Amino acid sequence: MLSFAVFDSTGPASDWATAESHVFGQDEVPVPAEVRAVPGRIVCEKHSAEAAGLATVFPPLEEHDGSPLYLQTCLLPERDHPYLLSLELARQRIMTLLNKLEDWSLFDLSSDHPAMLALEEARLAFTKALVSHRLNQGSDGSYAKDADKMAREAIDLALKASDALVAAQSERALPDRVSGAAYANAIGKDPAKGPYQGPAVKSPNDTGLVLPIKPAISVGLNPVQFSESLQNLITTGCDFISLPTRWRDMEPDEGKYAFTPTDRWIEWAVRHSKMPVSAGPVVDLSRSNVPDWLYIWEHDYETLREVVYEHVKNVITRYRRTVPRWTVLSGLNRNDNFQLSFEQMMDLTRMAMLLARKLHPQGKMQIEVLHPFSAEPGHRPRSLPGALYAEMVQQAGIGVDAWGVRLELDRPKPGCIRRDLMSLSAAIDRYALLDRPLAITAVSRALEPGAGVLDEEDITWLRRAMEVIVSKPSVMSFVWQEQELPPGAKGPMPGSLIDTSGQPRPAVKNAIALRKAIQSGDAIATMPKAVHA
Repeated sequence: MLSFAVFDSTGPASDWATAESHVFGQDEVPVPAEVRAVPGRIVCEKHSAEAAGLATVFPPLEEHDGSPLYLQTCLLPERDHPYLLSLELARQRIMTLLNKLEDWSLFDLSSDHPAMLALEEARLAFTKALVSHRLNQGSDGSYAKDADKMAREAIDLALKASDALVAAQSERALPDRVSGAAYANAIGKDPAKGPYQGPAVKSPNDTGLVLPIKPAISVGLNPVQFSESLQNLITTGCDFISLPTRWRDMEPDEGKYAFTPTDRWIEWAVRHSKMPVSAGPVVDLSRSNVPDWLYIWEHDYETLREVVYEHVKNVITRYRRTVPRWTVLSGLNRNDNFQLSFEQMMDLTRMAMLLARKLHPQGKMQIEVLHPFSAEPGHRPRSLPGALYAEMVQQAGIGVDAWGVRLELDRPKPGCIRRDLMSLSAAIDRYALLDRPLAITAVSRALEPGAGVLDEEDITWLRRAMEVIVSKPSVMSFVWQEQELPPGAKGPMPGSLIDTSGQPRPAVKNAIALRKAIQSGDAIATMPKAVHA
């Protein structure tokens, strides 16, 4: 059995929220387990004796002005007495920091660099907590509250070190990325004699591809919205047009397609803007994307497969002369709506990708994964983590030109459970190991009940997230998308790219400013401060 001692401000916690918790094994793959809270402990009943870790929401103490973050432990062997949760969370985060120092080649940072100072403080705090915990552990496995408090301090310091290290990596990597120095170094050339052109190459430290091109930036459209303000926004602030093709909008009634909104944007792109178009996803089986009539075939896979075949054929055939890049599939690994077996999931992937390539041999085909962090599949028996699904697709010999990654981000703050920038950066690094270019197909703010306008800290935090993303050498494109609009929504409204006066919203302005900085070739030096509301 795997169990963890937990404390609150008064002592052993009488209750602990475990709804978002899950147990994982090697490569962060969720494993079947029951996670429940009992007074003073979290108990994980799993079906195997192999080492495993716990991912859970960890709330700060009341005296700490912090935010609940989704954190995880290292892989731990089973034992009779519980581990101290705060101590194991601190251990894992410090281990991540040391690993990223190596992955990002940052060991040459000076000892007085803010990231290194913060890391050393976190390491010393963890050591104090570890010593206190070992000296005060009772024979029954109980722990002194002081050890938990010290471990929490270590977590806080490690999170500060994480932010500082991510900032250091972005400040170093982004200028090299946009100037071409990163690619020159990867191919063993003198950056001063560049820029160099050629195919993508493996990074020297074997952490993915290094692309010779600058990251392209765009914003996600709603095809129903078509105005001069939006056209000007795309023309002056984007490198390409990101055009969604949601199934429920494209074919609201079976066999009756509504191509007009998409046709209008495609025609404008070809005749007026002369910009490349990235379209899709063509097939997304999530609740918000499938048409209502498709549920007739929910439990008839053979017919569902035929319907998907016809839909892919109709959409790609219509636009293959004008769309050079397609997101063919999206979120199939989540399995949260149409319940597919693993064999059906892979069969549908193979069929759709082969058909798309047959219809459009010159097109670039990619598959999109949603919510690339590993936590979500832990609560769905038939779901696969995005990275594991991607590995299986490539091992099956299904050709993929790039992997699309869709992210929902919000600044960590009280009342919101979010990932920090280190978790975001590490997730992208993991997909880079697939040795395919990465297309960040949508970065949007996560929806919260009663969510309002982004405040200044939100905008600044999201700007930092954008910088982290485009600094990655394997990321070829980045799309900012405001909150997704309901099907058929028209006009400027909360969640659209422009406000009621036709001006870009603050996060969109930041994406445009970041693009201009990248195009200048000296991203950090010319990057303006975050644009606020």
